[in-house]
Amino acid sequence: MRFFWRNSDFPLLSHDDWLERIDVKNRRQGTSAPTLATSWAGPLDLLGALATVPELAGITLNSVTPEAKASFDAHGGNVRNHDLVLRGTTLLGDSVVVCVEAKAGETLGDPVAMQRRRAEQAKEAKPDSKALARLDDLLDRFCRYPGDDPRTKALYYQLLTGWAGTLTDAASADHAVFAVHEFRTDQRPDDKTFANRVQLDRFADAVLGCELPAVTPPWCVRVPAVKGLDAKLYLAHLITDLRRERLQGV
Repeated sequence: MRFFWRNSDFPLLSHDDWLERIDVKNRRQGTSAPTLATSWAGPLDLLGALATVPELAGITLNSVTPEAKASFDAHGGNVRNHDLVLRGTTLLGDSVVVCVEAKAGETLGDPVAMQRRRAEQAKEAKPDSKALARLDDLLDRFCRYPGDDPRTKALYYQLLTGWAGTLTDAASADHAVFAVHEFRTDQRPDDKTFANRVQLDRFADAVLGCELPAVTPPWCVRVPAVKGLDAKLYLAHLITDLRRERLQGV
């Protein structure tokens, strides 16, 4: 699936790209042209991010599932709830799964140090709580540093569970993407996108064992393989700006 402006000679790679091509006289918020662009903003920006990797450009989407669940350990109870899971195929026929974590002016959860305190309190209140065991298992499975290392304590727990859920879904795909899709809105004026990028860099260091591109989103990058999985793995970051000033001030 690809987007074009007027004909196939002019590809559209992002919501911003679409807005900038709208005639000035048609840009007033709430009218048809910017409203149509905004209604398609999410798919356009996500596919544009994936297209920064040649293998994932022009994928065909077969299904989109909001709030898809993924079990990643044997502890039962809560499982990973992906905000969105997309499944499709590449131009070469390979299967692709994209697991999306959506944020709108929100952080990527709490740091591991805080999650541990909560899990320990839960264990004291309810001895059969599995929260602490789940956290320790995630760290043992993914983290490159000891549990008491500052780099581990500063990791954001939601990234760990999101990655674990993505790897669960990766077992049935040739390509698997963990995508953090952020939205800037008037209702959430305190922009967290820069702080969340810092957390993604920490995650890449402590868990993935790689560096992320020093570029403004959207991007999608191949990350190191995980033992026991054949799928090619990727991390993507994209931002969709839905603020009034962006929609009208193009």
